[in-house]
Order: sequence, then structure tokens, then C-alpha cells
Amino acid sequence: MRSARLGVIVPLANEEEQIARFLEGVLAQFGPGDRVWCVLDNVSRDDTRSLVEQASARDARVQLVWAPENRCVVDAYFRGYREALAGGMDWILEMDAGFSHDPLQIPRFIAAMEAGADFAAGSRFMPGGRYVGPWSRYLFSRGGTLLAWLLLDSKMHDMTSGFECFTRATLEQVVARGVWSRAHFFQTEIRHYLHRVRWVEVPITYSSPSSVVGSASLGDAFRNLWRLRQLHKSERRQARAAARN
Repeated sequence: MRSARLGVIVPLANEEEQIARFLEGVLAQFGPGDRVWCVLDNVSRDDTRSLVEQASARDARVQLVWAPENRCVVDAYFRGYREALAGGMDWILEMDAGFSHDPLQIPRFIAAMEAGADFAAGSRFMPGGRYVGPWSRYLFSRGGTLLAWLLLDSKMHDMTSGFECFTRATLEQVVARGVWSRAHFFQTEIRHYLHRVRWVEVPITYSSPSSVVGSASLGDAFRNLWRLRQLHKSERRQARAAARN
């Protein structure tokens, strides 16, 4: 039995149809010291909250985080990060509750962390990875990764996935630094920043539930990709200057 404690962060919104089955799948991968934090806010208007409360009453490893102050998906994730850190978790895994991320793949991340990774990044586009869903979402995710390769000198096969695991120290760095994005591009920010640590990619199967990509999310992504590009260029200039001196 591993000694490290795993915390899973799951932002939720209107998941009443699958939340019980999802939690059952996650708990099946857990040891006694592991926890799953279910982060809900006012976006969720169905019975998801009450179902999580019932699950928590049956199994203390399920933790409800009610966060009505959240203004976007990034707030939900960062609230979950802080809860897991405060809970003393050694490894923190984030994932989606709509079965776009499969709980059966959690052991792949555990194996990567046990092998010494600071950050294990789920990848749909590496050998062994797979994408299932509309081509429009595939092109958006694949295109974002290609742009990150071009503009940020990224090395990861997948720069937009949200199925990933951090050591405690690594996540503390992420929380202290923060992100600019207010939408899903924050995953790319984090992956770009964590090229500095010991990272490894983990092949995953991703099942996309929707073909919709909002124009606001696209605008956020392009604005912040350009900001990251400018920061990356500045850091490279500073590194070259330091090397000359």
C-alpha cells in the first residue's frame, strides 16, 4: 500500500445523472487516506450538491466544497487546489466529472508519481493516447498544442488537457504564481510553466461531450497565448544575457 495521500479535484456543474457513478469509479482507485474534493458553485442548478452530500455522509473520503464566490472555471479549480493543499495531500490530481476523463486511468498517474515525477500530464496525442468526440474540439485542442509548440517552444504532446497530477510542492508553486486566463487556456499556462520541473506525459483517452467552443474562451486563449509568448521571449533574452556575462 502506498503511503502518499492522493487528492482528486473535481469542479462540478449539473452532473446529477452521472455523479454517483463517477464517485464510485474514483473511490475504487482510492486508499483510506485519499480524498476527492467536489467543488460546486451557483452554476450548478440541479441536484448535484445534494447527491454529493449524500455520498459524503456514506464515505468521508468525499468532500463537498460549496464556493458561490466562484466567477469562472479557473476559480473552481484553484479553490480545489487550495482545499487539497490544506488537507495535507501529497499528490493532487485534477479531472473532469463528466466521464471525459475515465477514473480507471487514475492508476497511470499514480504510477508516474511513484516513479518520481513532479508533474504528470495527461496526453491525448502521445502514443497510446486517444481522442473520442467531434472533430471541431479535436482541431481546437490539437491546434492549441501546435501553437504552443511554435510560439512557446513547448515539448509536451498535449498542451490543453485538464487531466493531470501534481506533487504538493509543484502545486504550491502553481497556486503562488497564479494564471492570467479566466477560461480553459489556464491549463496551457500551467503546462508551459511546469516545463521547469520533472514532468512526464501519461497517455489518456479523452471523450469529448460537446463540439461547442465559446468565442469568449477562444478570445481568452489567443490573448493569453500572446502574453505567454512575450514573456517567453523576454525570459530567453535574459537567459542569453546571463550566459554572456
